[in-house]
Amino acid sequence: MALSRAQMMAPDGHCKTFDEAADGYVRGEGGGIAVLKKLADAMRDGDRILAVIRGSAVNHDGRSGGLTAPSGPAQMGVILKALEMARVQPAEIGFGETHGTGTALGDPIEVEALSAVLCEGRD
Repeated sequence: MALSRAQMMAPDGHCKTFDEAADGYVRGEGGGIAVLKKLADAMRDGDRILAVIRGSAVNHDGRSGGLTAPSGPAQMGVILKALEMARVQPAEIGFGETHGTGTALGDPIEVEALSAVLCEGRD
């Protein structure tokens, strides 16, 4: 009830992340697993390699307007740090995973942060 009162839940029960009609999210449960192995070991063992993690970074939004209001500058900062750690240029990135709050406030902030960093050097 508290989440509904805070207008965080989609009243129609449909999450419309990154849509102009976004009006909240829908609760759900799921699970996933990623099996990580050192690249040299995977190559030695003849494993099928689907992806390579070249670098990562962690930070915190700091002061923000709340759970559905991410900090654009903080998101830009963590993306830039991950690129630096991986020694990768923004134009080399072909996929980005997002949080997607499903709100008209949070989603544009997230997309604008990704766009500000990853669109550098692209048409």
